[in-house]
Amino acid sequence: MAFFPFMMEVQGKDILIVGGGRSAFHKVRSFLNYGATITVIAETISPDIRRLSGEMILLERSFEEDDVKGRAAVVAATEDRGLNRRIACLARQQSILVNAVDDKEYCDFIFPAILRKENYTVAVCTDGKSPLLAGRIRNSIDESLPDEFDEAVSALGEMREEVLAGMDSPHERSRIFRDEAERILSRRVIRIGTRGSALAMAQTERVIRRLQEAGIRSELVVIRTQGDRQTEKPLWAFGGKAVFVSEFEEAILSGKIDLAIHSAKDLPAVLPDGLELLACPEREDPREVLVSLAGRRPEDIRLIGTSSRRRQALILERSDRYQTRPLRGNVPSRLTKLRRGEFDAVILAAAGLKRLELDQEADLRYEYLDPVRYLPAAGQGTIAVEGASHSEISALIRSIDVSEVSAALRAERRFMREIRADCHEAVSAWAEILPNGSICFRAMKQIGEQIVRVEASGADAEEAAVRAAAEILGAERS
Repeated sequence: MAFFPFMMEVQGKDILIVGGGRSAFHKVRSFLNYGATITVIAETISPDIRRLSGEMILLERSFEEDDVKGRAAVVAATEDRGLNRRIACLARQQSILVNAVDDKEYCDFIFPAILRKENYTVAVCTDGKSPLLAGRIRNSIDESLPDEFDEAVSALGEMREEVLAGMDSPHERSRIFRDEAERILSRRVIRIGTRGSALAMAQTERVIRRLQEAGIRSELVVIRTQGDRQTEKPLWAFGGKAVFVSEFEEAILSGKIDLAIHSAKDLPAVLPDGLELLACPEREDPREVLVSLAGRRPEDIRLIGTSSRRRQALILERSDRYQTRPLRGNVPSRLTKLRRGEFDAVILAAAGLKRLELDQEADLRYEYLDPVRYLPAAGQGTIAVEGASHSEISALIRSIDVSEVSAALRAERRFMREIRADCHEAVSAWAEILPNGSICFRAMKQIGEQIVRVEASGADAEEAAVRAAAEILGAERS
């Protein structure tokens, strides 16, 4: 037999199911999912059927011939094959569609494996040969169907009546529907690479929200970097900031991901050929925070945790009573080490604390350090979206860029390139955007035992950065 697939409206229709076991349960559940009114007749009705919700009449008795009359459809699902055939014959005599389970000769319709989405339904039929494989085929289809199909069906449905009423030409109506479907289905799902730490995920979620607001769909690809695996050594001891970045860049160039989300301060000053920073959303607080236990007096703080040579230099400049010791790990683990008493205080970026909502812990004391004196790292507080220079999505991604933030980051990175800074050095760079729109560029570098500070201002951030770099280079030569 060959069954022709067609869809039938069953909402509110009176469906009879004879049988109260497992097979009947599946049929009852299927019809209830589509709003049918079900009558179940069986000498024993299973608890599973009784627990189903929907319009049901349950009659625990033997089947009678008059039970078939007036039904929209009948399912014979007893364990008695002879009884199932008799029910099927009675239904056919009254021109009622019938299904006798496990007996195709007595079936006017069969039950496909159903994949139901919000706006469309897919049914898989094996003509009764193998319900098991029908289910597996359905699951395979489900895995391969993009979400855009559901969105496209919804959009076309909303515009259908208006187009039909406003367009007389069938060809023009067809063109409009086709163009709208292609517009939706042609949208790419952008693969975004991120580290798996709580801070990296929080930053990536911010970018995803901006992309969603711009109508851009995306999905996460978590990549564990060498920097995540090596948590005991300071970064400068095994490759510097590049250990958090290089694996993402390889993934972009190989096509595994489309974008990578970075803390901008982790980026090396020079990117590989073919890659660039496509966007920077709004900048978070760039300041440093000295975090200690609540109740500890500032004068009792001696041992401070940080692996950053820049932070070490700046905090030791503050007072010669301080000592520093390397501190690695994510922000929560650093705070745990502080609470365990391994340090008197730790230095963390305000941006990370705020993005993780760890900036108001009751048992901690937060001292926000003056950014003019304790200059932040280049890019601190900025999220950088890296991608291929001339990819088809680059223009889309640039739509979430905040121009003032990306201009400041370009200046800070330009300074780092000009002085050829690396992770072995104590270097700061901060391009502050003033209320009048001009830039005040401040930078610091430790040269020998001396900390050299420079400042330049102007309308062009990169030009100010170049002048500041020239001063630093001049101090190194003198």
